[in-house]
Amino acid sequence: MGRPYQVAAWAEGAYPRCGLLGTLRAVIGSAAGTWRVTVSALAILLAAACAPGDGREMRGASPTDTVGVLTDDGARSAAGAGGHVSLAPVEGAPKVHASEMDGQVTDLANYDLSYPQISGTSFDSAVNGALEAVVAAAYTGFRASVLEEEGSEMGASSLRGTGKVLHVDGRLLSVVFDVTTEWDDAASLQQDVATLLVDLSTGRVLEPAELFVAGSPWLDEVAALARADLSAQLGEDMLFTEGLAADAANFRHLAVTASGLVLRFDAYQVAPGVAGTPWVDLPWSAVASLVDRTGPAGHLVS
Repeated sequence: MGRPYQVAAWAEGAYPRCGLLGTLRAVIGSAAGTWRVTVSALAILLAAACAPGDGREMRGASPTDTVGVLTDDGARSAAGAGGHVSLAPVEGAPKVHASEMDGQVTDLANYDLSYPQISGTSFDSAVNGALEAVVAAAYTGFRASVLEEEGSEMGASSLRGTGKVLHVDGRLLSVVFDVTTEWDDAASLQQDVATLLVDLSTGRVLEPAELFVAGSPWLDEVAALARADLSAQLGEDMLFTEGLAADAANFRHLAVTASGLVLRFDAYQVAPGVAGTPWVDLPWSAVASLVDRTGPAGHLVS
């Protein structure tokens, strides 16, 4: 069976269950496949093409004027649904379109990864590079594991992943990536999650702590709220205490919606594997006193 890999580059080493990643940008030209750019206000339209050379080509029309591609209007649907639910356009928000990366590493290993891209800001290149890096990391880890097992008795494997925009406006972009790998004819299933918060006024990727008042006990408060919610969902006896301790590494998969925070957790972090990659929704009212009103998410707190 292939080795587990870490999906998000900024989470390397956070949990010993995940191996370290290869170089994020060591993707282009490393295997035959197809790059596809797709545009639609409501769904992903696939348009595949093969190019000479490394076999990849970027294609597509102009982005839409809405944020309705690869978006979700609620954390529950974002975490559990396979479809893409459109959000209403937000004034001042960048245009959003979808990009698709798919192909084969070997005859028995294929991948299909979709992720959002934006246009209309002063920092499109930096933001799009950060978004692409997440799926590039997933691909790189998958490819390395597959090639390591090449020539063995391992059966077919596949990598599937989607990046969904939970929130976008003129100031803040929040994306959740869910990636599933099936190893050895589905004998083993690996689930990974990553999140990306970007300050669109600077193009900079944010750490979760930057949403809160400096020096505030946000970690303690969020950890307590998360534990209470997961205890109600799964039962107190199911929870792993270490994965819910007030440590920034435990809450690195933090996302934002118009209505509040979304906390995502790695498989086996807070509960047994049967729980998958759990999540917690926290309304802004629960953390309002902790959020920096002049920071990237301050405008979302009433």
